[in-house]
Amino acid sequence: MTDPVEVMIESLGAKGDGIAHHDGKAMFVPYALEGERVRITPRGERAELEEVVVSSADRVDAICPLFERCGGCSMQHLASEPYQAWKSNLVKEALASRGFDVPLQPMIATKPGGRRRAVLTARLIGRRLLFGYHEAKSNRIVDVNHCPVLVPELSALLPKLAEVLPLFMTKKGEAKVTLLSTNSGIDVSLANVRDLNGGQTYLKAVQVAEDLDLARLSANGEILLERRPPQLTMGRAHVSPPSGAFTQADATAEHAMVNLVLDAVGDKAKRVIDLFCGSGTFALRLAENSPVWALEGDEAALKALEKGWRFGSNLKGIKIERRDLFRRPVLAMEMKKFDAVVFDPPRAGAKAQAEEIAKSNIPCVVAVSCNPGTLARDLRILVDGGYEIESVTPVDQFLFSAHVECVTVLRKK
Repeated sequence: MTDPVEVMIESLGAKGDGIAHHDGKAMFVPYALEGERVRITPRGERAELEEVVVSSADRVDAICPLFERCGGCSMQHLASEPYQAWKSNLVKEALASRGFDVPLQPMIATKPGGRRRAVLTARLIGRRLLFGYHEAKSNRIVDVNHCPVLVPELSALLPKLAEVLPLFMTKKGEAKVTLLSTNSGIDVSLANVRDLNGGQTYLKAVQVAEDLDLARLSANGEILLERRPPQLTMGRAHVSPPSGAFTQADATAEHAMVNLVLDAVGDKAKRVIDLFCGSGTFALRLAENSPVWALEGDEAALKALEKGWRFGSNLKGIKIERRDLFRRPVLAMEMKKFDAVVFDPPRAGAKAQAEEIAKSNIPCVVAVSCNPGTLARDLRILVDGGYEIESVTPVDQFLFSAHVECVTVLRKK
């Protein structure tokens, strides 16, 4: 058994772990801060924090009693200003890895109690239900009956859901529970749960939705009961997102990103392209000033966008197209008559699409990304194709985590 050792934390890594050296080897220490002297037990490249011998002035009390057990947050122990500096530096280092040295705009901050969307995990162990988040780097589930990061209505729902989830559970595997707070109530989507093909179990499930006053309850992609269409406001439109679908996790962060996009595109653009448009986060706001060509691979998301646009107020036209932009990106020649393009891809980025944009002469490009690494790769393609970075703005959509959103504006030279 390895004996505890005392080390100095030299810096913070990309995941928020403290980095120290012992016996000439780098070691990652969760929940330790730069400048701290700590006692650790080495476990290969990682170490278990046993004691903070000399603490940093930047250390603060966590806002959640489950911090250091629950893997949902990794940075509650770091004060706000150094936390934002560390997170901005994640973007700066990713850009530097591709040869960029550009100043960042101040990070747009979010607050606890603002996360409107969450994905939790449930599992039956015998007759006991575990419901919450995984421990960091573990398959073990930490029971969570309150989460200060979530909007209050989602946090309050957690213990009530835990009481009724056994009704839906199978004895094998984990169920995914996606929660979304909307204008009309909470949307709950369950995945990898038992099939409810009518009968008493189905009736009990419907009663759950009634008792919890849910807007909608779905299981394995099928809507069990929609008492009120879940609605999100997107500018002059209201959108009912598909059950369990991707939406921006924090409304404050979404509002900030939308404003950055609109400011970059301006109100004089004659035609705009929105790539990876989802249910219309940007397209519906852009359509307040300009006709939009909106492309996305998910059919259900496009149907939600189309319905939101159809019943929206005083919007320009939106041409909606289903297309797999990874396999069939919009070509440079297709962009000839457009003034701006916005793209917001998944974490994998948009390499093939960036290559086509780089060949085009479209004047304004706005890249929205949740992965600084793939963003930096795509920006290198665009800059090598003749674009110039005008601004890079980090957005702290995923509070207390190592994930950071970014909005980058580029102009053709």
